[in-house]
Amino acid sequence: MPLSPRRRRSDLADLIRSILAARGLSLAEIARQSDVRFAGNPLFRIPANFYDSLRRASFTPSAHQLYALSVLTGYQLADWMSVFGFSLDEAARFQASRTRYRTTELDSHIYDPGAVVLWYEEKQPAAFGPELTPLTQWLSGKAIRPLNSLSDRIGASFRYLKIGTRDAYPFPDLLPGSIVRISNRIPSEQLLARDNANRILAIEDGRGVFCGRLRVLPRDRVVLCPGQVPYAPVELELGKEARILGYVDMEIRQLETRESPEVRASWNRSSTPDSSKPSSRLGQVSDLIRGARIRSGLSFREASERTAEIARLLGHPNYYCSPGTLSDLEARDLVPRRVHKLISLSAIYCIPVANLVDRADLRLRQAGQEPMPTRWKDALLDETPGKTLRPSPLLAAMEREFEEIPFFLRKALPELLGLPNLSVRDLFWAGDTTGLTHPYLNGAVLLAVNRRSKTPVPSFSSPVWAQPLYVLEMRGGKLLCAACCLKDGTLTVRPCTTVSGGLLRLRHGIDAEVLGKVVAVLRRLAIPDSLPIPTS
Repeated sequence: MPLSPRRRRSDLADLIRSILAARGLSLAEIARQSDVRFAGNPLFRIPANFYDSLRRASFTPSAHQLYALSVLTGYQLADWMSVFGFSLDEAARFQASRTRYRTTELDSHIYDPGAVVLWYEEKQPAAFGPELTPLTQWLSGKAIRPLNSLSDRIGASFRYLKIGTRDAYPFPDLLPGSIVRISNRIPSEQLLARDNANRILAIEDGRGVFCGRLRVLPRDRVVLCPGQVPYAPVELELGKEARILGYVDMEIRQLETRESPEVRASWNRSSTPDSSKPSSRLGQVSDLIRGARIRSGLSFREASERTAEIARLLGHPNYYCSPGTLSDLEARDLVPRRVHKLISLSAIYCIPVANLVDRADLRLRQAGQEPMPTRWKDALLDETPGKTLRPSPLLAAMEREFEEIPFFLRKALPELLGLPNLSVRDLFWAGDTTGLTHPYLNGAVLLAVNRRSKTPVPSFSSPVWAQPLYVLEMRGGKLLCAACCLKDGTLTVRPCTTVSGGLLRLRHGIDAEVLGKVVAVLRRLAIPDSLPIPTS
């Protein structure tokens, strides 16, 4: 939601009057043009008593009315939605942060590139060296900026998936709940070659997308091979039953996730019901919603419960969809009119917002394209004439390092990282981890740390590769990320997190101090050397 407080109803009417006046329009002219431009379709009609309606607390313009305002004024639809307290980018927040039964592609499109966000003052240019480094070395006090002023490239060119609990084939290389980035830089034919046999691939079939390693068979057939989870191997024919989208090259992994792989004896990936396939009838919104629900594995009751959580977190009951409403949308081919419902449907079923609004005859490319002055969207932003906002040097350095930054995840980060009060003090550049054998740290580039958890305690129910990690500050100021335990005032560091490879013992509070527990990690995925290479 916008940073500014929700506007009073009386102020909202005056604000819209000012916006229309700036375009040389009046409400009477907008009402007349809405009838002419949309051929009398009542869904898009702006009534002459629109200002009076706005003063009623129960009234909210429909998605179609906001679209009409965008078309007639030339201002972007996302800007008009922001005026009324909506953000289509909220859908990505819930897509990314909530548990998924099936691996699902996330909507990585930025619908409001001019959204006002909190950023930081940058003290000095970032230099990503070999040392573990807190981001506070480069960032300090907060600043308010438009999102598109931080970088020249805020759109996503990669695809992003959230790993589901019921098809976690590459566990433990990828954990359920992780966000992974899919690269298509290597052609599919090369990905099936022996040299790339250990890469984790993203595959799409009639049920949706999933990740795993493939064993190649003759005549364009492959077998999806599970890792440690006893899923049944699945044979697929490439080009007919499935296609390769690319390979996993990065993962955002929450280390304290409670999600675990789930094997259901009644579910067989190879049995693909026709109803789960995307519909070719572009006008049927019911087919789009039904197919997305089936691929998500949610019942109407479960989907409704998730919308209730969205309504609670976003502070408005209209985000809630009852099981009956969700059923009617599929059975009666109903087009949601409320923006709240469009956001909730996108969030729970992982339908791209652009696809939903297109089925509702709200084609974004035909709406207004001019950005609305920010003073009408959020009064907190300083629009001093002549003030130039330069792109963030830190983000530019990260773009060079990672190729792009997934800005669409910005609203989901606190929940995704397991840090509700996420601060820049919680984030660390991982430094050079190539000499470490720990599966989480090998390839790690960024760490998220819970600074309230400073007592290293081993997890007796977890294997060695899943033992908790902590950030330690050594005497002299050097930082170390380590799997360790504390006993009788001595920190014992495991060999897999020391470059020397030996056991390290440190006096707690003298030789080293615990800064916090690592709760999430961003890591690059390399081809593991230890795994056997499947043969055809």
